[in-house]
Amino acid sequence: MADDAVWNYVNDFLSGNISRQAFWELAKFKHPTSQISFHTARALTCLKYLGSDEVYE
Repeated sequence: MADDAVWNYVNDFLSGNISRQAFWELAKFKHPTSQISFHTARALTCLKYLGSDEVYE
């Protein structure tokens, strides 16, 4: 786990202590090192593709 705080949010969500909306608010990227890893097909249903951008430097 790259960030223990994120795991705590996941655990709180899975335990029913926080809502899905609260989870995503807490899990918003605050630092470039924040990571979330999805390991099941069910977990992937939490994601919604919004688009992408190409960056040329």
